[in-house]
Amino acid sequence: MKEAHYWQRKSEQCFKHSKNSFEYRQLMIEALRTHINFDAYCCTLTDAHTLFSVGAVTEQSIEAIHQKIMELEYTTEDVNKYGFLVQSGQNIGRLSDSSSQSFRYKEVFMPNGFSDEIRAALTYQGQCYGFLTLFKRAENEQPLFQDQDLVLIKILMPIMGESLKEFHHYIIEERIPAVEGEQGIVIFDKRLKILSSNTKACELLSILRKYEGLADIQVPKPIQAICAKLLADNYNSNTSLIVPIKDTGYIAIRASLLLTSQQEQQIALLINEASSREMLNFLITAYNLTPREKEVVFEIIKGIPTKEIAHNLDISTYTVQDHLKVIFQKVNVSNRNELVWKIFSRFQLD
Repeated sequence: MKEAHYWQRKSEQCFKHSKNSFEYRQLMIEALRTHINFDAYCCTLTDAHTLFSVGAVTEQSIEAIHQKIMELEYTTEDVNKYGFLVQSGQNIGRLSDSSSQSFRYKEVFMPNGFSDEIRAALTYQGQCYGFLTLFKRAENEQPLFQDQDLVLIKILMPIMGESLKEFHHYIIEERIPAVEGEQGIVIFDKRLKILSSNTKACELLSILRKYEGLADIQVPKPIQAICAKLLADNYNSNTSLIVPIKDTGYIAIRASLLLTSQQEQQIALLINEASSREMLNFLITAYNLTPREKEVVFEIIKGIPTKEIAHNLDISTYTVQDHLKVIFQKVNVSNRNELVWKIFSRFQLD
């Protein structure tokens, strides 16, 4: 087995030769194939706070069961759920260790010829930036993942997590051009079949599909994720997400449940270029600022000096300076002017 420094160099090489996180993940999976025997994969870039997918690299044979897996993530108690792996700090799980207790294994995997699964949270400095999921088929000469496979993936988790963080924090210079008053609208049935949509929505759906390499009839993973959560929560979900797409812009997605006159569930999806206000909130959240650090940032954006910030927040000037040092480090800037430009000036409020 290769040591961690080998995979660190491999990750750096893949990062250097990738235009975006999609290409980086594909290259890393190709490298991983030479060390682990697996039949299919899904590597998802996630929003670090909601854990919603913002784009996945998926082996084609998984597409047929991906939506069902997503639904079960929110509707059924099961082993190694993605949210549990992150929240518990376990971060990795092998399905065959507890497949007899898994509804996912009995209802989805076995009927579709899959025998095992490894799920790994790609975390860095306590934040999850993606999930790597590997699958085995029953006809594989080794239908179950081995202990050494887990050991290798544990080495990869923080390495890939750090690289995905860089992609996640990549600040796109260009915004998708907005047409005044135009809103992208899609209506889905509960199986995510499109019932109706307008031109704006079709254009943005095409961008999302192109980003994930999907066919025209396939539903992008971010939409699968927020719709599954919405249906599971049954009207009680705050389902909104911003998807960053390098060299294109940020797409904002919001979903709500509808009921027809026959009491059938439908999903109304609003899909648009992200507004300046949404961008500000997104960027502040993306840098994992604490509530107090966010308060300091908003004071700085207003141009308020340190002494006044201390007075407004009822803290000492030394505490404000300590917060500023941490904020500068998280956002990778060296002074107030750079901070304001990086998270605000380029996205002036509408």
